[in-house]
Amino acid sequence: MAVFSCYVDVERFLGEPVKELVRFLVCLRRRERIPVITQIARFFQHVDHVFQFYRFRNERKEEFLNHLPISFSEKRILWNLLENFFLKHSENASGRPIPQDDLIALRKGRLFEELVFHLGPVEKEKVELTSMHCQPMVNRKRLPVYCRERELSGKNLDVVFWGKEYIEGYECKGNVKFFLEFGLRSGERARKVKEKVLYLNQLSKTLKKFFSDVRIYLASFAPDIDLKKCEELCNRWVLECGDPGLHFKIITVEEFLSYLPT
Repeated sequence: MAVFSCYVDVERFLGEPVKELVRFLVCLRRRERIPVITQIARFFQHVDHVFQFYRFRNERKEEFLNHLPISFSEKRILWNLLENFFLKHSENASGRPIPQDDLIALRKGRLFEELVFHLGPVEKEKVELTSMHCQPMVNRKRLPVYCRERELSGKNLDVVFWGKEYIEGYECKGNVKFFLEFGLRSGERARKVKEKVLYLNQLSKTLKKFFSDVRIYLASFAPDIDLKKCEELCNRWVLECGDPGLHFKIITVEEFLSYLPT
């Protein structure tokens, strides 16, 4: 019987603003947690830059807070956490300040990874172990993933849950639509986007050779995206590997939350 495991070579930057916001959200009661996370996801989808946050704070803050099913004191705490999320500065490993708009995009993706890690998995009864930033291994060896004769190497999944014959893996993006649109451009970043899509598809196919229940997701924290167009674009790219059809699923944060057991 095949045994799944993860190789984790490096931890990713997270930062206090993300940690503190995640801690607040996961500690909410479930009946409050899901609508609060959904409202935050909708808010985040339309705020990518510092100037947009200031505009939102001036024009829509009260409307946003009024829609949240939590107490006044919790709303005040949450808003302080959101201000830190968008406005608090940070530095890279070299000690240089990270441009704030880049930092916002980075934090959005990390926030979603942490929420999936803390709130998942979908099938809790099937899961024994979990990992973040996982390079998949089978029988203690790194799993090679190929597109025709070319190995898709050095890739990983943001979050993985697994147990006997069961694997549930997530690649988390702040906005999958924006992520895939980079693949339509030229240059190294576009190549990496397409490579990631190919990797997710071929990884799912490869894992299904060893395990009976494999679920790989490309997940978007932005809820209002055209899933059909995203799937059509991915379908075009995976033809490069010779096999039509997606073997992973594109979902939004709302769909992920709906999967979670009550």
